[in-house]
Amino acid sequence: MQDIVLAQVAKFGGAANFSCGVAAITGLLSHWLYFINGPKSMDAAGIVVFHAIALSMLLARTVLSYGFYDGLVVYAAISGSYFAALYTSIGVYRIFFHPLRKFPGPFPARITKFYSMWANRDWKLHDRILKLHEKLGDVVRLGPNEISVSDIDTYIKFHGPQSKVTKRWTGFYGALASKHELNLDAIWENEAHRDRRRVWDTALGTKALERYEEETRAVLRAWLGRIEEVEGKPIDTALYAKLIPFDNMGRVGFSHNFGTVQDGRDDRMLELIETSFKLAARMGGISWPLMLLSSIPRFGMVKEFEGLGARLVDERMATDSEQSHDMMKYFLDDYKSEKPKSFRNINVLYSDSLAILIGATDTISCALGYSFYFLAKDPTLRQRLYDEIAPAHSKTVPGEFAVADLAKIEYLDAFINETLRMHPPAATNGPRVVPPEGVTLADGTYITGGVTVFTPLHVYQRSSKYWKQPNEFIPERWTTRPDLIIDRRAFVPFHYGRFDCVGKRLAMNVIRMTVAYTLWNYDFEVAPGENAERLHRESKFQLIVKPGSLNCVFKKRPEAYSS
Repeated sequence: MQDIVLAQVAKFGGAANFSCGVAAITGLLSHWLYFINGPKSMDAAGIVVFHAIALSMLLARTVLSYGFYDGLVVYAAISGSYFAALYTSIGVYRIFFHPLRKFPGPFPARITKFYSMWANRDWKLHDRILKLHEKLGDVVRLGPNEISVSDIDTYIKFHGPQSKVTKRWTGFYGALASKHELNLDAIWENEAHRDRRRVWDTALGTKALERYEEETRAVLRAWLGRIEEVEGKPIDTALYAKLIPFDNMGRVGFSHNFGTVQDGRDDRMLELIETSFKLAARMGGISWPLMLLSSIPRFGMVKEFEGLGARLVDERMATDSEQSHDMMKYFLDDYKSEKPKSFRNINVLYSDSLAILIGATDTISCALGYSFYFLAKDPTLRQRLYDEIAPAHSKTVPGEFAVADLAKIEYLDAFINETLRMHPPAATNGPRVVPPEGVTLADGTYITGGVTVFTPLHVYQRSSKYWKQPNEFIPERWTTRPDLIIDRRAFVPFHYGRFDCVGKRLAMNVIRMTVAYTLWNYDFEVAPGENAERLHRESKFQLIVKPGSLNCVFKKRPEAYSS
């Protein structure tokens, strides 16, 4: 096609041919002087605007000079020469001259980041990355300027207190901005993150968590009531694994009862969260389209999502009082103070409100979904856990379980730890960019500045380097079989370092209480005709791993009637 266009251009004489040559040289220089220098996702909007203006001016010039039809032909030739030279230069450089050329990886990944979109075509990107590491080693090239590293010493070095690898320049975190403010998870500046984290740490401190327990009990009473309504009939545990933490976070975060557990169906907010994650995951980690979308006025579902989050905050502010005990209370106290530590304007509150809902819903739902799966398959496991939790019932709170008592049950935590090891919610972890001076991996390998690095949690927690029988579910490895753990540092379901999961204690509390209250009141198993492996088959990596459906049948324990 390009040859045909150029042949047509030849009849217009030297001026058009000269313009094509200049365009080709410009394409080469664009790569050599600009695009070659590290990630450009953060500049996506500027790049698109610049090219749109330049191409519009070129189109106008050629049409005015050669007439409409001939002008279009000349325009296509000149712009085609520019892009052909640009992309040819980029392709040759990425294959033969890029600093990452020596690292193994799928050949298409050397040329284009669109490989990641293809790799996640069936929502199994995390499993595909695991297989690549098993085949190719600790360092795998997943994109033209991107590697995945599965060495635990490097992971600790990258995420430790002295690390200089950064969230900045990835483009991914910038796309998470809402109302032009970054939420806690997206902040890349250490001081700004530290100040915001202090408020969150207080909101999720020991005293606060004690107050939140009753809210979790209220959600679980609704869960048990829902089971009672459908007792003996199949119920999708994956659905309720999502609804339980969502309702809990509504109460704990905003003193708001969404009531999804009682209704047995998704809330609109949940649908929007799932849609937004699905879109980002479908892009396969390509961040520039997300940055481009984030730079234009919100519309459609994105606007609706932000609006619902803002409405939650506004409603909560209208009812604020000294008697309020939820996470938003701590945020509002900082916002209303004379010298706020971090919540300096209302948009920061709006942005972090979405972080509350997302962070405490999707991560816990993954853990609960797989917890129900392992329990439903194994009656011996269910009975063992029931026997372990029985002495804790009514120990501190009459007729109830208390988190302080459940946290002391070694086998309960072993079960949860093994579930999280097998299926960490944030399977691939977020990207980081190497600083300009570069970094050295634990094995001495040098990585040049500007490279994007992934440290995939799923790979660490399934690696035979760090675990014996890594693909087998064995809770005893955390109790009586420590020989099955080669390097415990590789257990990082809530991440590590200054950017670790701020809500990990709350998450553990909700999982402990859900497992305990469910097993205390009901025995359950995979529903007749259901294939338990459907949960794996239908699981999806959408930034967070989402388990597939699993229908179970519940039967009330005789002893529960008298408890």
